[in-house]
Amino acid sequence: MVRKLWCIGLLFGLATLVASAQEAQQQKPKTYRPVAHSTVTIVKIDPAKNTITVKGIYRGQEIERTLLVQVDSKLMKDGKDAKIGDFKEGEQVIVTWRSLKKGEYAVRFLADPPTFFAFLRYPTIKGKVKSFDAATLTIAIEAEGKEHKLTLPGRGECCFASGKSYRGKAAVWKGGEEVIAVLSAPDRARAVFDSDSWKLYGEREWQSYQKRAQARQQKGQEQQ
Repeated sequence: MVRKLWCIGLLFGLATLVASAQEAQQQKPKTYRPVAHSTVTIVKIDPAKNTITVKGIYRGQEIERTLLVQVDSKLMKDGKDAKIGDFKEGEQVIVTWRSLKKGEYAVRFLADPPTFFAFLRYPTIKGKVKSFDAATLTIAIEAEGKEHKLTLPGRGECCFASGKSYRGKAAVWKGGEEVIAVLSAPDRARAVFDSDSWKLYGEREWQSYQKRAQARQQKGQEQQ
């Protein structure tokens, strides 16, 4: 009897631990990861078949892949929604794709590098600034009838307005401006920019990414 009670107690304790772990996991703040992508060159565009053939390095190997452009494929160029005919052969773009079946793939996102880094690499919110508190680095944005309160980074330039960049506490948001917030988490923004400044932000992020990629490549070569 004692042994039976001991076993029941042990099982109950294990169940409690599992439940506690699951609850802790659910309460853990969500952080958005960047969209996996490849930098490639367009080698062929076939509007009749709705396909784009790209060539580049994927997982350390050079590949050439034909991608189907579907209704839900997101294409952007120069900061705006685009279609297959807006791109040209020989252009460098950033693409992320999904598998349809063995040997067949479809575009998920495709854009020129600055556009990708400004609008597609992380989730975004587009709306109007309702208020901004430089003391707490908190910005409220109204989008689709809902108010989003976001905290800005405490370091670095994170606000881009009228073609200029600002650190959070020096931002010039007064309210009413149309902006895009690039999210690092549901309640945190990596950056906020207006329509005149998206390219400034996108190009900075693209250049920063290239520098990090080159540093990783150099480090890998030194370790070989």
